[in-house]
Amino acid sequence: MTGDRESIPPHADLEQRGDTGAKFAKAWLTRPELWPPSAKVMGIRPLEADPERGFCRNAYDVSPEFGNVMGIVQGGFISAMLDDTMAVGALFKLGGRYFLPTLEMKTSYLAAVPLGEVIVEGWLRHAGRRIVFLEGRIVGSGGEDLARSSATALIKSLQPRKSG
Repeated sequence: MTGDRESIPPHADLEQRGDTGAKFAKAWLTRPELWPPSAKVMGIRPLEADPERGFCRNAYDVSPEFGNVMGIVQGGFISAMLDDTMAVGALFKLGGRYFLPTLEMKTSYLAAVPLGEVIVEGWLRHAGRRIVFLEGRIVGSGGEDLARSSATALIKSLQPRKSG
């Protein structure tokens, strides 16, 4: 994100009305305008939002356009799904008044991720005053890890939108 106040995400309005991370988590499940545009392109379907744990589970309906020459999901898209899901899980715990630009991220590709439905889990490992530590995984049909990721992100406050 550029920090440009014109690009403030829609979830900022939720928090400005005094809503909590729990309300943001509930809204995440039913309000597509809260979903990142990149996640929409990859076919996101939120499945679980747990503000107590800072946990998010999403399904992505990954089309062949996101595949590599081997017919599996290309690694950059795997990382993008993990990045979105980990940050959103953290926002459930922190509240919707923040955005979390990623400072660094490591993804381990453990097995091929097939095209089609991909289940991604992300959670807040630890929150400091300015930095959060995130973890996530892509889950195979048998419950095995296909990819794992860890990241650090900066906690940035959103400014209220100006009316009029």
